[in-house]
Amino acid sequence: MAWHLTTDAAVLWHAAGPCLAEHPVENAPLLAEVGHLLATDSTPDGLACGWWSSDDGTVSGAYVAAPRHSPLLTRMPRAALTGLTSVLDHPAALGVPGVVADDVVEAWAAVGTCLTPARSFTVHLLEGQAPAPTCAGRPRVAGPDDRALLHRWFDELMAGLPGDPSDRAYVVDDPLATGALVLWEVDGRPVAMCSRSRVLADTVRMGACYAPGGEDAHADAAFGAAAADARRHARHVTVLAATDDEHEAHRLAASGFVPAATRVALTAHGGG
Repeated sequence: MAWHLTTDAAVLWHAAGPCLAEHPVENAPLLAEVGHLLATDSTPDGLACGWWSSDDGTVSGAYVAAPRHSPLLTRMPRAALTGLTSVLDHPAALGVPGVVADDVVEAWAAVGTCLTPARSFTVHLLEGQAPAPTCAGRPRVAGPDDRALLHRWFDELMAGLPGDPSDRAYVVDDPLATGALVLWEVDGRPVAMCSRSRVLADTVRMGACYAPGGEDAHADAAFGAAAADARRHARHVTVLAATDDEHEAHRLAASGFVPAATRVALTAHGGG
């Protein structure tokens, strides 16, 4: 049994795709990252990936560390975690499924790294069809002529999220190129946006949702329209939200989403 390491997302997907797809909702963050890399640049500077396999070639664990992002882990056996501690030496942070969070903490504690839960996230899954937005206006798929507006909105969104490593290409450019970014318009004027990831393992992750001026009704309308559009492309339509955010949980429930899995952000003592 051993860890196999690569800096190429295509190599990871070829070897560990079935493992990632075994729990697609729980692994939605990893699938979104890998799907983007496969379609844009599978070997960007700073990418690190790996998979754990037994002697017969069965893969039972994987991780993805995209540039400027903390490593994201799948669930995996304890032996794999023990081996991973020497691969991911003294990590500042890890994103892990809730079902193995305690095992991850114990594995790194055994090699002298204290990881503690910083935040819990719930993966919500669209159940059935997303209800039609009730806000005035209509949706449309964004096109090339919307690029300048969307880049300005991305800058505004990131200005309110200091430290967020989200990439412009992931949030705007790639969804724009693939018809995966929906605008909500009122009287022909775009007032909100929402994007989604590429589909991988029949799974999609809802992305950034933004309305200038914090217009919640417009943002909700864009999100609902984008979720309905995503349903036409993927079986599993997912979105992450902080587990302790009751307002967001109610908003997602109103859009047809139900809690389906938990992921935990672990940080090292003194880590970011």
